[in-house]
Amino acid sequence: MTYQEKNINPWSPERWAVTGSQPLQTLPLVTIGILNYNRCDELQRTLDCATRAIDYPLIEFIVVDNASSDGSIEMVNKKFPNVRVIEMPTNIGTAARNEFYREARGKYIFSYDDDSFPATPATIFNVIQMLEERPEIDIVSFYCYQPLTFFVESGGLEQFSFSGNSRSGYEGLFFVEGGMCVRQDSFKRISGYDNDFFWGAEGADLTLQCYKLGMKTLYYPACATLHMKSQQNRNTVRNVKFFTRNYIWIIGKHFPILAAIPLMTLYIMRRVIAIVLHPSFASGYVQGILEGIAGLQKQFRKNDKLSLRQVFGLKRWYLFLLRW
Repeated sequence: MTYQEKNINPWSPERWAVTGSQPLQTLPLVTIGILNYNRCDELQRTLDCATRAIDYPLIEFIVVDNASSDGSIEMVNKKFPNVRVIEMPTNIGTAARNEFYREARGKYIFSYDDDSFPATPATIFNVIQMLEERPEIDIVSFYCYQPLTFFVESGGLEQFSFSGNSRSGYEGLFFVEGGMCVRQDSFKRISGYDNDFFWGAEGADLTLQCYKLGMKTLYYPACATLHMKSQQNRNTVRNVKFFTRNYIWIIGKHFPILAAIPLMTLYIMRRVIAIVLHPSFASGYVQGILEGIAGLQKQFRKNDKLSLRQVFGLKRWYLFLLRW
């Protein structure tokens, strides 16, 4: 007897028991991609959670390793033989994520960090159910919570949405790299992670790429990511520099010059205020501003700028940009 004959909800895990050990042909293959750099212990915990506790039958796992030297690759090969490892010859930052998007076979690709993973066994299943029922959504980001610090990283994102609610999700320019899902066909339409940025604000770059093409990105707080927020390889001043520099480059890359100049001026003024408010991070802000301005010419030369109509349609995103 099939699950249809038993009147079982086709999206209920009960259907798996009815169909036995055979994979359900109607369920799409999912790829879970994890980016790692010298966080062997954190990566092991993430893979323990991801490979053993996810309640979804059709998943492939890919770890992209950014030239780690701490035994991360050896650990994965020994303890998780079913996880595919892509070894980068050098650390190229977040652009390495392009590799698991390039190699993924899944219809949907989930992206996590080496210290983040789905909050519940049903998270993957619930996200796929939503996306299968709403084909107009290209990218979905999740509620992101740090259980060790009780901090909600995605808190307040709904304030910058174009539309939506807590149940259906909020439409806007949302791309939470540590916990999000993309349709493979949608990701193929954009150029992916920019090699210039290395780390910081790369999500803003990707959402603007999507926005230009009329793609829909959603913040979906009904599903969550746990971010353990490893302190390994974290340097606050350096991170401030990267974020400051990269947002300047993002403005130069995507906005026509008539819009980029005033927007960039406002952004730099906001950073100057931040120097006064947070003097311990002053060197990061200053370095970021100087490096951002120095690299602007290259970003201005990049084609495919936003149209003036699209520029005017980004009112909520400007509030997000200048909130820091």
